[in-house]
Amino acid sequence: MIGAEQIKVNFETFNEVLETNFEGERLEKLQTLTECLKERMMLAPASTKDWFNNAFPGGYLDHVLRVNKIANQLHKLYDFHGATESYTTEELNFVSLFCQLGKLGDWEHEYFTKNDSDWHVKNLGMVYKFNEHVPAMKIYDRTIYLLQDAGIKVSHNEYLAIRNQEGLFDESNKFYFYSGQKETKFRNHLPLLIHQAIQTAQEIEYQTWNSGKAVVQQSTKPANASKADKSIRKAKAINPENNPNFNEKTKSIIDSFFSDDE
Repeated sequence: MIGAEQIKVNFETFNEVLETNFEGERLEKLQTLTECLKERMMLAPASTKDWFNNAFPGGYLDHVLRVNKIANQLHKLYDFHGATESYTTEELNFVSLFCQLGKLGDWEHEYFTKNDSDWHVKNLGMVYKFNEHVPAMKIYDRTIYLLQDAGIKVSHNEYLAIRNQEGLFDESNKFYFYSGQKETKFRNHLPLLIHQAIQTAQEIEYQTWNSGKAVVQQSTKPANASKADKSIRKAKAINPENNPNFNEKTKSIIDSFFSDDE
């Protein structure tokens, strides 16, 4: 679990990372996408099961920021050991920030909703369930669909990294990972790096859940917090029905983020 203030700080931090790593038309389109999905982006969980990774309100963005941070650290580690790069820093940050966008659902419906089955909650830890109104797709397929539908171009490197983020946990990725000859190997290590970043983040989140410790992502607000704060003032209020882990005090604080105080 993370608190209401931390959810707000995470959203501000995400916007700061966008402004730091992107520019021009691409930045504008990514900001438009973020604005369109901001309520879900702020409040969505990262999975359905409490033990898996970040299955609580705000878990998605907390997870995404962790993946981005780990990806940049792995990038430095690869460089330290002399790995050759053929991808850009922008591609690294784009994939790490948006490769799991499909977890937010489609334009009309959120992907994770409150589980109304007490048996699944108590016995399997499935505090959320998949929304039947969202067409069944792999997360990476829905991610690519949303990006192209929003007019955001994806480079060859970015596509392969998004497509292969699950590594060999996805059977269809054997074509990419079990290469029989050098010509069919990945041309760079970005897909491997992103897969490692996601798996590392998930393991950390599992250990946090298992130890019962509070999730801590950022301890202070970024320097441009006021700018990000202004960008969310007119957002619609939280839908508490799909956020089962909020108490009334937390809901009240969250609702205040979305009130028009101008």
